[in-house]
Amino acid sequence: MNFEWVDCPVQITDARPTKDSFTLDQHGFTYRDDPAGATPEILQLLRDNNDAEKIRKVYYSHIEQLVKRETGASRVIIFDHTSRKRRPELGTYENPTGKEQPATMVHCDQSTKGALRRLQQNVPDHIEVLKNRVMMINIWRPLRGPVEDWPLATMDYRTCDPNLIYPTDLLDKADDYRGQTVTFGHADEQRWYYLDHQRPDEVTMIKIWDNQEGVEAKLCPHAAFKHPETPVDAPPRESIEVRCFALFDEAADGSRHV
Repeated sequence: MNFEWVDCPVQITDARPTKDSFTLDQHGFTYRDDPAGATPEILQLLRDNNDAEKIRKVYYSHIEQLVKRETGASRVIIFDHTSRKRRPELGTYENPTGKEQPATMVHCDQSTKGALRRLQQNVPDHIEVLKNRVMMINIWRPLRGPVEDWPLATMDYRTCDPNLIYPTDLLDKADDYRGQTVTFGHADEQRWYYLDHQRPDEVTMIKIWDNQEGVEAKLCPHAAFKHPETPVDAPPRESIEVRCFALFDEAADGSRHV
């Protein structure tokens, strides 16, 4: 690693009073009620995380329809998901059970270079689809709630200084290239939000990348944070995020907003 993570005190505003006002294209994130994706059967399937085929069949298909409905995309291609459960006794990157720790570093999953690499890997007709609008979106859901332990915070992209956006190469232990993500510098002008006591029937949709010209929000910096009012006996956070491409029939010329 050729940079250093630094903790910074940040004011994070509860988005719940204005929950319906956030949009992917203006802020880079939005919230949606989704009780159909949080039935007891689905939540147990996702918590167990031991039947990848069933998760793809049951949950991926649900998320595909959710993204189509909420964005107007004509095709949705889900390429992976990450399950998380905080374990205080483990280090930041330890996951012996296959469940990641909450990501506490401000980041966005893919840069433009990284997103195009993922598109090429997962969409056979990637050259053709890039003639129209393509978005990469994460759909984040708590698996137990309401969330009190290490909730998810998202930054209003309009308050993100472009000079503090740093595309960052990812290398494995053998220094082989694994893609490119985005890290961010801190500024007092940045505005952060979280959905207080977020429930499993509420999802956060996070824009990772967008090829649309002229759109305000191109991506969304995000991270888990330690809430100062978390009860000492709060259950460790469990969550799942599904990553997908949303493909549109419209050209990437700024004619459609979501």
